[in-house]
Amino acid sequence: MNKKDILIISAGLIALGLIILAAFLIPPGVPEEVHITTNIEEYTVGDVLKVKIENNLKENICFSSCYPYTIEKRNGGWSSYRYQDCLGSNLNENCIDSRQVKAFELVVPLIETGFHRLGISACIGCNVNEVFKEGQKLYSNDFLIK
Repeated sequence: MNKKDILIISAGLIALGLIILAAFLIPPGVPEEVHITTNIEEYTVGDVLKVKIENNLKENICFSSCYPYTIEKRNGGWSSYRYQDCLGSNLNENCIDSRQVKAFELVVPLIETGFHRLGISACIGCNVNEVFKEGQKLYSNDFLIK
């Protein structure tokens, strides 16, 4: 073996060592998205529906002070139930910081049986108490109302 071969082998071993070291030091990739899940997949009117929101984005997300969520029914496509107009200011509330999780509960109202989901309007990278501007519509998993 000459000096050139030793140099090539040494450089290869150093590069391999750096790749292995980087694999241990860099955390595994988390998809940059928001996950909204309910605690179970079947409910009846009056049940407590628990919702978990995981913010895997690099920015915070905020929700509307008027309508933080809507319930949508599957009728071939998805349609929202009719809601009253917001009487107050529609501001950013209940923000979730980047890489954080929040949960809330709601009582299943008197709605039709069938498959439903929650539709949640989010303002991404917004500040609390600013006027709410929907930047993205997020959806939970489907669940059945019996």
